[in-house]
Amino acid sequence: MSSTWRNVFTYNKYSQITARAVRASLKEEHRVAGERRGLTALRFQHWENGQGGQQVLLSEQTAKESGKA
Repeated sequence: MSSTWRNVFTYNKYSQITARAVRASLKEEHRVAGERRGLTALRFQHWENGQGGQQVLLSEQTAKESGKA
């Protein structure tokens, strides 16, 4: 019975659903802290000649690009 979710969901989808259910069941102050941890930050860097450049947060890059337009 414990593996019946495998027929319907991938493990990533299953863990996403259970995490959302746990966060929804928490008290307000704990729920807000949990939702903040659920946000994902993406970093990238350009590589040239085998050397990595400066790491840039994706949100910073999109803010720069939207400011130029």
